[in-house]
Amino acid sequence: MLCHACYADPAAMPDCAACRGTGRATSMPLCADPWNEVVPGLWQGGHDVRSQDPAACVVRDEFDLVVSLTTRAGYGPDPEVEHVVLRLADAALDAPAAARVDEVARTVATAVRDGRSVLVRCSGGLNRSGLVVAIALVHLGHTSDEAVALVRAARGPWALTNPAFVAPRGGRRG
Repeated sequence: MLCHACYADPAAMPDCAACRGTGRATSMPLCADPWNEVVPGLWQGGHDVRSQDPAACVVRDEFDLVVSLTTRAGYGPDPEVEHVVLRLADAALDAPAAARVDEVARTVATAVRDGRSVLVRCSGGLNRSGLVVAIALVHLGHTSDEAVALVRAARGPWALTNPAFVAPRGGRRG
């Protein structure tokens, strides 16, 4: 995991108190909210929140499309809600997985363009969901840097700290 403060930026790492110059973090906290709106109509979230209330992250019919990168029994959505499941590890992507992520991100972008309300979720609502949301944002016209910034603004500084999903500043993103 990249440090949530310096994001392994070589210029910032030596003075970073959060990671003590390593550019790496060893743990990350849970988010306070089950999901947050990144841009109008596009939400990012997870199955776990600080409250530890199992019902806090249950999706019913709040969204038109739910993309789940991990699933748990009883967490929804309701049967009439479109639900796309793409089981994805919080690790480096091989070419077939990367192609499937891009396909799902295009589906998300199309739904947002069509005025639908979309939730992309994983376990913690930070990295896997952040990856799909960031790629969808690029398909919606944002730059990679803007997409990463929007995800982090919505879900917090720990979003997209998996180095397999986003390169340090100055590197290739997305």
